[in-house]
Amino acid sequence: MSKSYLKQMLTYFSKVYHLGEKINTLKDKRVKSSVKISTITFVVLFGFMLQIRSFNRLEHWLKKGKFKKALPKKTKMPRIDTIRRVLSNFDLDGLNELNNSIIKTSIKNKVFRRGTIDGLKVVAIDGVELFESTKKCCGNCLTRVQKDGITHYFHRTVVCSTIGSDSHLILGQEILEPKKDGSDKDEGEITAGKRLIRKLHREFHHFADIIVADALYCKSTWVKEVLSIGMDAVVRVKDERLNIVKDALGLFKCRKANKEWTVKKKVTIILKLKLGTKTIFKCLVWT
Repeated sequence: MSKSYLKQMLTYFSKVYHLGEKINTLKDKRVKSSVKISTITFVVLFGFMLQIRSFNRLEHWLKKGKFKKALPKKTKMPRIDTIRRVLSNFDLDGLNELNNSIIKTSIKNKVFRRGTIDGLKVVAIDGVELFESTKKCCGNCLTRVQKDGITHYFHRTVVCSTIGSDSHLILGQEILEPKKDGSDKDEGEITAGKRLIRKLHREFHHFADIIVADALYCKSTWVKEVLSIGMDAVVRVKDERLNIVKDALGLFKCRKANKEWTVKKKVTIILKLKLGTKTIFKCLVWT
């Protein structure tokens, strides 16, 4: 990344998204510190932009003074231990407000006016495990017991992100909750997923045209939840024994597709339906 391009990018972020002003409003739980929270936030953000993959590498860059030219003169640089402590006590509400502001500005500026795939705004939703330990835990940890009898503590979240053309925005995430109210099971991914899309709909209204999910979401409750907020669901299916898949196969046999595409060479296939060993390039609107 050249210096001129980096300067243009930072200037664009500052003027359009007011990133510098919003970073200055972030807080942490430290009582007093000689290193500003804005400096630490910028260093971490800069590390993400440059795809620095570990704190060890980030520490190397700090020691070499590679961030000094991007910050005002006489700015005190943080040590890697300070960055770790700040991130563990960060103001998450302020960070969420910053992310929401970026998304709203993107919508206002019509970044996705032509959609992300074939003129449609498409987002994907999926679960991801964040942390896991056999010793450290908190009151919000999920648990699983392995065959050896050892309990593993972890956190899992459901994330919604735009897919297709750039830029890819993470619209939101929802942490799965542990067992409560006498339940013997932790919260499922689909429950958190439904809560997430309802929250995004309240915040951003029609945030997508299509929501894509994997085979785990092949349930009528999920499809109905997506339809209730005025969007369509595309779900990957693998198990032909499921009743919902059997119903779909029956509908394919009894009626023609509502829409068909002619596939030519050097054309990207956007939708591909697989039924058994056959691949059919058709779309059936199932109501």
